[in-house]
Amino acid sequence: MIARQLPRRVAGFVRSVGLRKPLALVVMLLLLVASCGYEVGVFLNLFVVGRADDVGPYASEVATELETFVANARFPVAMVFLPDGSLLYTEKDTGQLRIVSSDGTLYPFPVADVPVANLGDSGLLGLTLDPDFANNRYIYLGYTVNDIPTDNALPRNEYRVQRCTLTEDYRSVVFGSDSVVANLAASGLPGHEGGSLVFGADGKLYVSLGDRRLNTFANEESQDPSVLAGKMIRMNSDGTIPADNPYGPTLLAWAIGLRNTFDFAFDPMSGLLYGPENGAGPDELNLVEAGKNYGWPSVQGAADTDDEMQFAAATPEYTEPLIGINVAPTGVGFNPTDIYGADLQNQLFVAYFETGTIDRFVLSDDRRQVLDKVEFVAGIPNGINDMVFGPDGVIYVSTEFNIYRIVPTNN
Repeated sequence: MIARQLPRRVAGFVRSVGLRKPLALVVMLLLLVASCGYEVGVFLNLFVVGRADDVGPYASEVATELETFVANARFPVAMVFLPDGSLLYTEKDTGQLRIVSSDGTLYPFPVADVPVANLGDSGLLGLTLDPDFANNRYIYLGYTVNDIPTDNALPRNEYRVQRCTLTEDYRSVVFGSDSVVANLAASGLPGHEGGSLVFGADGKLYVSLGDRRLNTFANEESQDPSVLAGKMIRMNSDGTIPADNPYGPTLLAWAIGLRNTFDFAFDPMSGLLYGPENGAGPDELNLVEAGKNYGWPSVQGAADTDDEMQFAAATPEYTEPLIGINVAPTGVGFNPTDIYGADLQNQLFVAYFETGTIDRFVLSDDRRQVLDKVEFVAGIPNGINDMVFGPDGVIYVSTEFNIYRIVPTNN
């Protein structure tokens, strides 16, 4: 019914805003596609985001094999493990939260279901456990809220952080436990959402927010601490603003000038926050710290043009990236065990959507510099969306259609 009525509604919208015919046709086509559900949404996601068609054969630095853990998944993104070894993961386009047992059995019903707008890299993207999950069973979801009742709604006004309480068996959400922690204003363009949720050792909830623009638009608001786009933000677990935030007790901003930090991780050894940046030109790895400015859109990568160097010289808080990296960084994590070899323990790993690779980074003793970057795995198909280390020590990666394990094959 909605799909049949939509052309008439769109025509009225076009007349009301006075769009010219070519632009009006584009708007109508986008909204018609948006009403057609998940399958068409997948096509549009690929069109907007992009990735290589052939990433080549699987290969790894140490002896491993790529093992399918969940087959025929529907665009899984964020993943977290629960105390019983089961895996929670978000479905970007459907807005469903799913659970998989430790042996890889997918529970047939979603744990939760939220209304998402999912064009481009919008959707159900963020997932984390409360630091006191063992006692309160709180989980936090981050998603682009759907404004109208279709699967792929182009208009969207906010990125929502929502808290829920899991039942004791973790298979569903306690009825009535949903509460909105924060509604974070968004633009109407389906791009650069960021959207990762991570608790720091300080007990605060950190959220990465992209500049909310397509690749052809540079958002100057990324330089304004009072605007949420293009920031790393920091809040209390109830959504209130910590009194010690670097831009004052009325602003959520913790670091600014970030184009699109899709994921990030705290180093368990130092407590420092590492966040890779999806850049307009060179992509980069940043050490993200309170009150720092990472340059976007005035600087892309390192400041090496006249205009960029002038901006850097005039901006005391400006901070250079640690190192240039591959295209479209997504999953980030620190290796907690020696399962891939003792030398690789505690190193930083970053996965990439476009190349289907995972790099590892050798850090300095003070954990503030990158000494080396080594390709750990190549040839993972269908774009890596997230990467986590499981309770068994191995890497789990989510792609558009599957969740894989990277399993050591030596002893």
